[in-house]
Formats: sequence, C-alpha cells, structure tokens
Amino acid sequence: MLAIDIMLLAAGGALVVVAAALVGGRIGARGEARRRRRQGERNAEDEKRRLDERCTACGDAVDPAQDLWESGQWWHRACYREAVR
Repeated sequence: MLAIDIMLLAAGGALVVVAAALVGGRIGARGEARRRRRQGERNAEDEKRRLDERCTACGDAVDPAQDLWESGQWWHRACYREAVR
C-alpha cells in the first residue's frame, strides 16, 4: 500500500513538473513575441526619426552629431553657410 502511494505521488509530481514546463514555455514564447513587437515599434520610430532628419536646403540625410538644428530645421553646415550668405 505504501509503495503504491509513493508511486502515485511521484507520478503526480512528474505531471505537475511537465505541466509547469509547458505553461512556462508558452508564457516565455508570449513574452518573447511581445519583446520582439516592442523592439520593432522602437525600430520603426527610430527609422521615421532618421528619415525626418534631412537638410532643409539640399534634402540629404544629416548627421545630428555634426550638423545644425536651426529654427526647427536641420542644416548641413555648408548648406547653412550658403543660405546665410
């Protein structure tokens, strides 16, 4: 009788472990999908911002670390000098 109870307890414990692994895997997959979706949204926002960063004069892409932001518009330094002249 005691051996049967121990075997049933072990089988029940194994079922609990398997069920926890399956549920945890699904939750992990959902979390990973959510993380990828959020990363995609951030990438899209960054790409949109990068496309908006164009020189007012020539329309080429600017480098925010080197070019100018003046009066709400991006300017290459050379284009800005030409426009000011």
